[in-house]
Amino acid sequence: MNRSLASNRRMDAMDQSFAPDISRRGFFGLSAGGMLGLGTLAQPAFAKGASGLGADYPFKLGVASGDPLPDSVILWTRIAPDLFRPLAWPVEVQWEVAEDPAFTKIVRQGSETAVPDWGHSVHAEPVGLAPNRAYYYRFHALGATSAVGRTRTAPLYGAALDSLRFAVCSCQNYTRGFYAAYRDMAEQQPDLIIHVGDYIYEVAGQHGVRKMPVPEALSLDDYRAYYAMTKTDPDLQAAHQLAPWLMIWDDHETVNDYAGDTSPTVHGEAMHNRRIASYRAYYENMPLRRDARPDAAGNMKLYRRAVYGNLAQFDLLDTRQYRSPHPCPYEDDYAPWATCSPDDPSRTMLGSTQEEWLARGLGMAGARWSMIVQTTQMTPYFWEQDGKETYRADRWDGYTAARERLYDLILRRAPSNPFLIGGDVHAFMASAVHNLAGTPVANELVCGAISSDGGGQDRYDRETSYYNGTGKRYFFDNRQNGYALCDVSAKRVDTQLRAVADYTLEASPVETLRALTYEDDALGFA
Repeated sequence: MNRSLASNRRMDAMDQSFAPDISRRGFFGLSAGGMLGLGTLAQPAFAKGASGLGADYPFKLGVASGDPLPDSVILWTRIAPDLFRPLAWPVEVQWEVAEDPAFTKIVRQGSETAVPDWGHSVHAEPVGLAPNRAYYYRFHALGATSAVGRTRTAPLYGAALDSLRFAVCSCQNYTRGFYAAYRDMAEQQPDLIIHVGDYIYEVAGQHGVRKMPVPEALSLDDYRAYYAMTKTDPDLQAAHQLAPWLMIWDDHETVNDYAGDTSPTVHGEAMHNRRIASYRAYYENMPLRRDARPDAAGNMKLYRRAVYGNLAQFDLLDTRQYRSPHPCPYEDDYAPWATCSPDDPSRTMLGSTQEEWLARGLGMAGARWSMIVQTTQMTPYFWEQDGKETYRADRWDGYTAARERLYDLILRRAPSNPFLIGGDVHAFMASAVHNLAGTPVANELVCGAISSDGGGQDRYDRETSYYNGTGKRYFFDNRQNGYALCDVSAKRVDTQLRAVADYTLEASPVETLRALTYEDDALGFA
């Protein structure tokens, strides 16, 4: 008999010993707290089972899981008794996987050596797990025990699946605001969380509600410190503990608007070194498989595929590492809004190898929904400034030939229900995208921003005026922050755009801004 993820989620919810209760908070001290004026750090109350919560507690950055397969999932933590002064020696870390949060039925266990060269990060890969099943995990090191995390394996390839609940999020500027969206996300109990980039912002900024240890991340140590500070947030930790994540990056994990080894603001060897350092820090701090570990040259293979039975295939794309430089030369007084032609067919967003990989695998699972996960908005937007039509050079509007190649691939392969997912633009956006010939191609959903500023009413008025002029159905709102929550079935994708009332308030309420329904075998939303 088919068991859906929704029914499994209801069974998991019966275990009240692991139910999130973010309203009650425990506290443990930070050894580096004084240097940031933080004092104490809140810990999610549902993180039961942790022990050794003193100043030298090694699991201050929490636990996480990711990249689920039918028989395996990645278990992550990072040993950090002091956030900014790493240990100089290796640490042995034990891990356990159990069928219950009390760990009376341990099914897998092992150990990893967390070494200084990789930021004392742990990426354990237990195998032989049962498909489509919830598991609980924890770590032991330096006489302490981590909080308990919950994860779930993917269903078998092609297995019948009634439903899937996943959340999509992006753009979580730590200094600009709090993570109330993650508190709400944990309460919504998704089976899977997808992050489409800007997990950190490499520049702290002068105005905000929280601080970073240095004004800008320039070195590996700086990037590590930015991740460490971000990961102390209790609501972010709660979301990581609740469900497995699928992760891709955007630009701010490295340098704003960068493309490969080029950027508008950092050049030459300095840019190359920033990219290599940021990629290493990204791997160290994310629940990624070991085949994503940076190679000897510092490059990472981040694009990959996740299949959820016969219901959904997720193709996760890397739109930063292989892309061509922006269409306008950086040295010509670069501006993010461009007027030069973006139509050069030799320019790429994904690189030829990744394009070929996507072409070979798009729709290969025969799943009902073909989710293409990338970083930014694909629906065009043009802004008239000083009598000239301008476009955002860093979006797909700056890579029109590459976008057409992707659209041509979708039309040629005709996977079931193509669905484009993105972030980056600090706004909720929903539409059906068309190629340059006007042919409908796919649905699009842009998830909004966790805590990055959206530009206010002026942007809303300007952008909605443009979309109104296209004559196409859309939804757009940049005035509130949040994330997208999607309930997938064979017949439709029901999406709630979950909006934070005020992202500068830690306890801000969150509610549904708009509910959208995408029907099977149809473009557009109801």
